[in-house]
Amino acid sequence: MYSVRQANTKDRETIVRLLRQASVSDWGVECHPENFLMVDDCRSHQSVGTVGLEVYGTKGVLRSFVLEKRFRNAKSILELIGVILSHVQRSSLQEIYLITGINPDIFQVFGFEPLDWESLPEEIRSSAQNRNVGPQEGIPMIYRCGNNSSTKIEWDSKKV
Repeated sequence: MYSVRQANTKDRETIVRLLRQASVSDWGVECHPENFLMVDDCRSHQSVGTVGLEVYGTKGVLRSFVLEKRFRNAKSILELIGVILSHVQRSSLQEIYLITGINPDIFQVFGFEPLDWESLPEEIRSSAQNRNVGPQEGIPMIYRCGNNSSTKIEWDSKKV
């Protein structure tokens, strides 16, 4: 069982460790650890994952979704995506973007829609996470908050 919470400055080192273990950029963690969510294992009380959310006005970019290998399984990943989207639904964001290097079908289940690279808003294309990511590395996707009532999944954001 997992709990998900907003990161704080005390989580900085853990976030950097998790990202580096997964060979994912840790850019922005030093200045904005609060833009990350922490995934904690309820049994060991250890942080075992994180996901970043860059915010640009009413738009956001999900980035750096990592979970320690020993905790990774399909059920956990699906539940955590649901928890993250539940968190986003409660925010003032209207659109969430991501670039996936895996099959986009998993994200379409949650209401994400594929986009052409050229359709990404400029601030999203030039975001720190995406500067070194081009069309050959992934598929851009959008989630329109509030427009996905048929795919909105209710999760307990405290316990997963």
